[in-house]
Amino acid sequence: MKTAIAIDSLLSRDDSIFLLEMVLNIYPNSEIYTIAHKQGGILGQIETRPIVSSFLTHKAKDISVFKKNFWIMPSAVKAIPLHSSIEKVIVLSRGYIHGLTLPSHVERFLYIMDWGLIDQANLGFQKLFAPYVNDWREKALRNYPKIAVSSETLKTFLELPNAEVIAPTYRTEEYPFVRDEDHNFMFTHHLIYTHDLTVAEFRTIAKVLLSKGETVRIMGPDAHLESVKKEFPALEFAGDHCEATSALYSHQAKAIWDFSKNFFPSKAFGAFATGRPAVVRDLKLNREYLTTGAHFLKDFSEASIAAIREEVEGSYMSQDRKVLRRLGLKWNERLFKSRMVKFLDRRAES
Repeated sequence: MKTAIAIDSLLSRDDSIFLLEMVLNIYPNSEIYTIAHKQGGILGQIETRPIVSSFLTHKAKDISVFKKNFWIMPSAVKAIPLHSSIEKVIVLSRGYIHGLTLPSHVERFLYIMDWGLIDQANLGFQKLFAPYVNDWREKALRNYPKIAVSSETLKTFLELPNAEVIAPTYRTEEYPFVRDEDHNFMFTHHLIYTHDLTVAEFRTIAKVLLSKGETVRIMGPDAHLESVKKEFPALEFAGDHCEATSALYSHQAKAIWDFSKNFFPSKAFGAFATGRPAVVRDLKLNREYLTTGAHFLKDFSEASIAAIREEVEGSYMSQDRKVLRRLGLKWNERLFKSRMVKFLDRRAES
């Protein structure tokens, strides 16, 4: 049976790309269909497969441009030509690619990773098209007799009572655990990830932590923070790095501060895997997945940040690193793959 795997974009590496690689391990000879592809932007196993994309490939060379073309997503997806020999399609959707036009004979499975890839609250003139686009992508869900989602939160939001929940995973092997007896573990700094962190939010966090005499290291894309870098010359901006480098910084951190609005709190779990606590936004999704070792920030007021810092200060030395490690490995690659295999082996009902 000739199989295809569809995903919203292949522009840069993120958690969705790793899940695609996991599914490719199950169906290694699959063709890949996507809305936009930046050749060479992903590398690895994915780039060795035939990749078919829409006309947006020529316009959207990065994720920010991709999001700005929100209003023409239905046209782009409908224009993707599916090869006539394809018999089975596995769709890994972040809210748009599941609108593919599929012949009736094609067996189809939908795994919804995310629904909020594009923040519609911050759209410009594209807001005019939001009702149409949202109606299109919601109606497209009806074309899939078998649906799985990445969280109970998403299942409830989309009102899909029969959907199966398959928790995502991340590269656990990139976050090794160093035993206490093999390291003196001088916890020296707070590690802050910049993903989805606004300038105002960043400024407040940096101001509070530095006022308390803390050492702060910054990791992740930071071009959007250029305007505030000069305000805090004591901060160390490490830039965007792979998981292995993140793990090196994580091992000696008092806490990892991750405010990404992702469909899975992979960076928080990476912190746990190295035995360190995490500070995250107080979101339903984070509450669903994170328990022990997580500190939930309700807002970005100086008082709230100072209170979270005090929580961390009072517990980071006493928390059992091995317990955090076990929590970090709970949603591992083997579990995701086994559950996905079972889901994809079920023949779609007509």
